[in-house]
Amino acid sequence: MMHVEQQPEPTPPGFDFDGRVRQPGLSALAELTGQPPTLKRGGPRIARRADRIEDLKPAVLREYDYWTRALDALHAAYGGICAYACVYIEPLCGPTVDHFAAMVSAEPRLAYEWSNYRLACSLMNARKREFPDVLDPFRIEDGWFVLNLGTFKVEPARGLAPDLEQRVRETITRLGLDSREYRNLCGRYFDSYWHPKDPAHPLPLWFLEENAPFLAREMRRQGRVRPEDLPPGPHSSGI
Repeated sequence: MMHVEQQPEPTPPGFDFDGRVRQPGLSALAELTGQPPTLKRGGPRIARRADRIEDLKPAVLREYDYWTRALDALHAAYGGICAYACVYIEPLCGPTVDHFAAMVSAEPRLAYEWSNYRLACSLMNARKREFPDVLDPFRIEDGWFVLNLGTFKVEPARGLAPDLEQRVRETITRLGLDSREYRNLCGRYFDSYWHPKDPAHPLPLWFLEENAPFLAREMRRQGRVRPEDLPPGPHSSGI
């Protein structure tokens, strides 16, 4: 994992988050608790399901999943990079809206707040679920997580305070950042860079930086890039 810079809430003309997600969501919450809708819309009233917003269950909120309207805008805002796996998610292959503060534990209004959204591939979202032991990509610092380029397992950096190291380990375990699937993914990118099928057309490092930025950063940090990709200075490289 690496730090993800929080992007501003999208506004028109690109995407009207407030009008398309927040306000419909808040209106649905009002009706679900027996209050008048705050937006005019066609169709029948939404049936009352609880006395208080705080008592609404996640299953009820998922019936009014207006956050899915923001998926394209979320994908564009974060360059298509999964906040947890740090790889590009093809739109065809399951980008999802992760509610960082999960709906089972958060105030229901957060279901319709941009600041609570993290772009996640479907596997990472399924693994994170409502568990509270995953560090927030918006809050972590670069360098807390490192990649072992021999095993392609994500590991805690050396020298972290014991409590922080434990949090990093819990995040790695929960998300499966040391799993076979993740190791194979990183390994394939790494091998494509170092052992291209056509040596006359090697994979450029910028491709890794756009599609697997955590791997590319670790390759640069550890000097495991081709000489032409090294910054000026006394560096060495090799596989």
